[in-house]
Amino acid sequence: MTRRRFFIPPDRIRDGIAILTADQAHHLRAVLRLRTGDAVELFDGEGRAYTGEVECHGGEIRITALDRISLPEKGDACLILAPALIRLERFEWLLEKGTELGIDRFLPLETHFTSVRVPPAGRRRRLERWQRIVREASKQCRRLTVPGVCAPQPAMDLLTSRDYVDCARFLLDLSGPERLSTAGAPRGTVLLCIGPEGGWHGSEVEAARGNGWKVVRLGPGILRAETAGLAAVAVLRFILDE
Repeated sequence: MTRRRFFIPPDRIRDGIAILTADQAHHLRAVLRLRTGDAVELFDGEGRAYTGEVECHGGEIRITALDRISLPEKGDACLILAPALIRLERFEWLLEKGTELGIDRFLPLETHFTSVRVPPAGRRRRLERWQRIVREASKQCRRLTVPGVCAPQPAMDLLTSRDYVDCARFLLDLSGPERLSTAGAPRGTVLLCIGPEGGWHGSEVEAARGNGWKVVRLGPGILRAETAGLAAVAVLRFILDE
């Protein structure tokens, strides 16, 4: 039987003991129906994973007898995905599947043709939900790390930023003169931008070209934004792993 897995932040792991939050303790007892002595697995989101045993102390649940374990993890390359905001349920699906494919960080974008906006008043709640989604996806696919999710930003701010000039930067667009699969093997950090259903505005493509981005296409056919994003990530993941 597969051991149940929990995400425990590093500050809740000390001296060989992990302390579950109240929500996790309730889930362990009421939903999973685990009891003292049951074996579980946990990870801290920063590269460490452990096995341990459930120990109940009144209302508090501890995981004791922690034993560090090794799990297969992706290579050293850092993969950042900057997807345009799309319909929220599809965007959240992209977050989940992108986490499974090994994305290290998500940079949501508001583009010229973005039809979905997150109002300032709701950004904190929305960001907390997105972070919860990637934590759960990391737990399910047995990742050792949890990808970061940033607040939405204007696409032009990212395309003209000097923060990522040392990265291999790709903008996926139908006008790209070459395919992503033949654009060369990137090294180090890779940043990939995916547009919305309406595509990129001409000014955004020109801003990318003018600031050193490589504009590439995926191949024939027109895909939904979330499908194109995952297909491109899979191509990059294959190239990076090779």
